[in-house]
Amino acid sequence: MLRAPTIFEDAVKMLFTTNCSWAATRGMVARLIELAGADGRAFPTPESVAKLSTATLAQRVRCGYRAQALRDFAKRIASPKLDLCGWEDGARSSEDLRAAIVAERGFGPYAAEGLMRILGRHDFFALDSWTRQQYRRRYAGPARATDRSIARRYARFGAHRGLALWLEMTEEWHE
Repeated sequence: MLRAPTIFEDAVKMLFTTNCSWAATRGMVARLIELAGADGRAFPTPESVAKLSTATLAQRVRCGYRAQALRDFAKRIASPKLDLCGWEDGARSSEDLRAAIVAERGFGPYAAEGLMRILGRHDFFALDSWTRQQYRRRYAGPARATDRSIARRYARFGAHRGLALWLEMTEEWHE
């Protein structure tokens, strides 16, 4: 996984991937940069995002329900009630890190686990509709049992089970 220059940028981009297409995510990121980034080119700082109203974010970035979560997240970092450096602490357990990320408004299991993968933590799956669809294509079975099937199949990889799943589901990208 490639990292952005800041964990704030990684987190915002992960927030923007929830419940939408990749094209929609890219559009939200581009509009946020245009609105609040330095010279409309660099990814904005938490401080510059925190200054914007939820309505402005919703209308200009067109990020819908994510606007309030984005503003709250940026304000907590800018305040500094939230220190994202703690998310990169290797001594912190993955379970504790996941709980801390999920505690932030807008970050559900998918976003938390996807962000953890970017941070080098691979013990969760970050399951979304695309991953589940890829898995069912490869391994036939009832859709309702997909998550349990994934957990069983990749359990042998221990702390790297999420990475093993990701590498297998994106195998065609590597050829």
